[in-house]
Amino acid sequence: MASLRELIQTLLPTAEPLVDARTEAMARTVTWVRLLRTRLPAFDGMDAGDLALIPLNTLRAVAPDEAARREMVEYLADHNATGILAIASSGSDKEDDVALKHLVTAAAVTRLPCLLVRGVEPSQLERSLIGAVVNRRAELERQAVALERQIAALALDGQGLDALIGALAAFIGRAVALEARGGASLAVVAPAGLPGSAAAAKAVSRYLGKHRAEGQRIPLPAVPGAPDTERHGDGERAEDEESPLSDDADERPGSIVLLGDEPVGERDRIACERVAPLLALEIVRVAAELPANAGRGETRTLPVEGPPWVAIAARQPRPHEADVPALRRELRLLAGPRRFMLRGSNESLEVRIIAVADASDPGAQEIAKKIAKRLVRPVAVSKPFADPAARPAAEAEARDALESLERRVGGRSGSGGAQVVRADLLPAHRLLGAVTAIPDGRRQALALLEPLLNGTPAARKQRIATLRAVLDTPGAAEASSSLGVHRNTTAYRVKRIEELTGWDLREADLRLALSLALRILDAEGGPEATS
Repeated sequence: MASLRELIQTLLPTAEPLVDARTEAMARTVTWVRLLRTRLPAFDGMDAGDLALIPLNTLRAVAPDEAARREMVEYLADHNATGILAIASSGSDKEDDVALKHLVTAAAVTRLPCLLVRGVEPSQLERSLIGAVVNRRAELERQAVALERQIAALALDGQGLDALIGALAAFIGRAVALEARGGASLAVVAPAGLPGSAAAAKAVSRYLGKHRAEGQRIPLPAVPGAPDTERHGDGERAEDEESPLSDDADERPGSIVLLGDEPVGERDRIACERVAPLLALEIVRVAAELPANAGRGETRTLPVEGPPWVAIAARQPRPHEADVPALRRELRLLAGPRRFMLRGSNESLEVRIIAVADASDPGAQEIAKKIAKRLVRPVAVSKPFADPAARPAAEAEARDALESLERRVGGRSGSGGAQVVRADLLPAHRLLGAVTAIPDGRRQALALLEPLLNGTPAARKQRIATLRAVLDTPGAAEASSSLGVHRNTTAYRVKRIEELTGWDLREADLRLALSLALRILDAEGGPEATS
């Protein structure tokens, strides 16, 4: 049988200790597992060595106040239980927090180990722990099989190496890196929202800062039939080209790297052994789809139909704003994997894409418009590049263009609507952004637009929207399309604006001044927010 410490380390590495438990208390053997239920008796007996599972919502029903919760913990201590495992649901509320506080206070008095797990189904956890008490190795193997299925599904869905390594990192509760043969880093993930997340992030920083010398490496198995050289038409390998998978000393495609100072535990080892073949296959698959001129150190995430390629950047919505995994799946469907590669993960701050920019879509403008329309956010596109080593510079270029637009519209991340910003026009974006620094610019902009800012809020909004569409589009048809109205309606609205203001919207200088006025006010919330 296993001790409480061994059960936690092997099955629940993400469990959060709530009391400072004694070493000897954590070393006690767990003989059985008892789940608190909403009936009498609440526990199906309680013998020495039993581990108590207490869902917080059940605790609130069975023990409604602090005194009752204290009595329950004293009952567990009197019956020599090994500890308490509190279970918080994914939608825990303030009442759950109060119940947990009462539980922890009582556990600290009785010196009973108390830990917290989140987002697990209590009866499923009970079965897993009982299985581990009876046969810990078999239970670990069962959970590792579930992880293997999850990673296989992610690979089939084209989620990328970041997502695959992220699933492994979340399962074992520690930072993990994936390296290609020769040491090129393909993915590095520190699991978030776990008790050890801070230590995991520190381990990642140390790994990256020390040129990847850190970590405990678990080699991936060799893949039969996998190409290990990049060849030209004559069958000879180019002297000036190297493949990230090539290494004269070994046929293995790479390694899993467990980061941090913790030793490799049984759960870590079983999980890595189970998923290593899948990761090896995915590395080889990615390498086979990429061009032969991708050199060592490049993460080799470039669509195979290039060059040329472009980097595309946009702000990724946060989890409370959108279903990020579903959104990223939809983005992958916008183009085939031979022309389009989505980088990063669900936790990234940005949507980063490498797209082919050949004659069928010069500058990748069409795919960029589709991305902007789906995100309803600005999208920035870099200049085309042909050298795989130029990818980081292209991504930085796209990011600069995106930030320039955001500064122009008030510095709000993701603001600006569905539009495409070209990095080759970055000086123009910076020039437009500088108009907000014009002395007395806001007052002059309001004075120019004053005739449109009278009347009801609905009337003001319609006039400004019409003016913006006329100034920002090349013709009446495009302006009407952006407004969602008939061309005759747009013509009528423009005529009414000219009658109201005395303007002639065909005058180039007036159009420029009006456009600048709108941009100045956009940086502070837009003219609609003024009166």
